Amino acid sequence: MVLNVDPATVGTSATTEEGISAGIAAATSAAAAALTAVLPMGADLDSIAFAAALNGAGASYVGTAAEHSANRSMFGGAQNLAAATYTATEAIRDTALGL
Repeated sequence: MVLNVDPATVGTSATTEEGISAGIAAATSAAAAALTAVLPMGADLDSIAFAAALNGAGASYVGTAAEHSANRSMFGGAQNLAAATYTATEAIRDTALGL
């Protein structure tokens, strides 16, 4: 089996993933207050319960978005590691073939 990997392309993909992760983190951070600090429209129990439900849904979204951002960041790190490993492995192989 022939494996042809271009480390620069894998590195570009990793950089893209890191950029997407940073964008998600920034957008989530900017929206977190609006999503988790909903105030009741009135002093009645329904308004209070509805505001609490919205705050809970917002907190759930913020947590999910943060997890997604972290996963994309870890994937980018894994791609960087894979590119470096492939480059090192090829250098070792080339050295061994040159002996």
